[in-house]
Amino acid sequence: MTDLVLIDEAVGETRACLFDDQGEPVELAIERASEAKTRIPESAQVLGRVRQVDAGLNAAFVELPLGEPGFLPFGKKGRPAEVHEGAEIPVQITREALSGKGPNLMLLPMGCELEEPRSLVERMYLPKGIQINLADREGREKIDAAIDQASAKLAMIAGGGNICIEPTRALVAIDVDTGQTTLSPGKFNYRAAQTAFRQLRLRSLGGIVVIDFAPMRVKNERAALAAALQSLARNDPARIDLLPMSRFGTLELLRRRNTRSPSEILLGSNGKKTIETSALEALRGLENEAIAKRGASLQLQAGAALHDWLAADDINWVSSMQDRIGPRFSLERNEHFSRQQWEVKPK
Repeated sequence: MTDLVLIDEAVGETRACLFDDQGEPVELAIERASEAKTRIPESAQVLGRVRQVDAGLNAAFVELPLGEPGFLPFGKKGRPAEVHEGAEIPVQITREALSGKGPNLMLLPMGCELEEPRSLVERMYLPKGIQINLADREGREKIDAAIDQASAKLAMIAGGGNICIEPTRALVAIDVDTGQTTLSPGKFNYRAAQTAFRQLRLRSLGGIVVIDFAPMRVKNERAALAAALQSLARNDPARIDLLPMSRFGTLELLRRRNTRSPSEILLGSNGKKTIETSALEALRGLENEAIAKRGASLQLQAGAALHDWLAADDINWVSSMQDRIGPRFSLERNEHFSRQQWEVKPK
């Protein structure tokens, strides 16, 4: 097998997933139609207006056409002459807005022609010569499975054991559990490190990360793991800074990211799927059923909250779905369903 990107261009949402040559998911990207008027994507170039210059931070805060003000650092050269309060300046988004943080910006040459933002796939870290396919129903299921993996608390380690990944406000904590593994501590920790680094990229997690490895009493094993960690860090397209492993067997690293994690997009503050996430799943289900049963009239039954979100049609999904499968579907409220439950049935 070769590395592969699957793209699911569904109604209301585009999802893309990079799979390695073993079929394992490596990186996820999600873009929603509902955010087109509220967020500016990473790589976009826009005109902003300087709201405040902060000498202490050696940076400026810039009002943007959409969303929160951006943060423009000046760097070692200090404030450019053209950047002053009230000035209109061209900037590029280098990191999209994250939870509680506005986007990071880069100043562009004054008077330059602004370029169109890169597509969702172009913003991913992809190897050269990658195969890119549009996802069919089976491909959608693979992307669904990758998202489930990226949202799970536990990730299994080949040969036994698992890691538990817990993002907090301050850092990402990863606990390594040997379980019933028969591997040596050094080999097990190496596999745990491989799993942890892959999951950090798949989940687009960043900031301070602390990994608590299984105890190793052999000095050579600790040295071999330290070397392996450096190699794993270099293979991540995001910049990673590692500290030496502590005598307690913990590793502290800083991983930089420029996009939100899938969980930030799909889940609410309670850790459960948002109504929009369930609604877009229902629309994919409707389209899948229409493709499987060509010509059949279908009914999308939905619980109260889900029905109300879909009935509002803020993303113009009815017209988009009609363009894809024709006007052979209807939306019905089912009072017996839970708030976000749905089902597609033939009429």
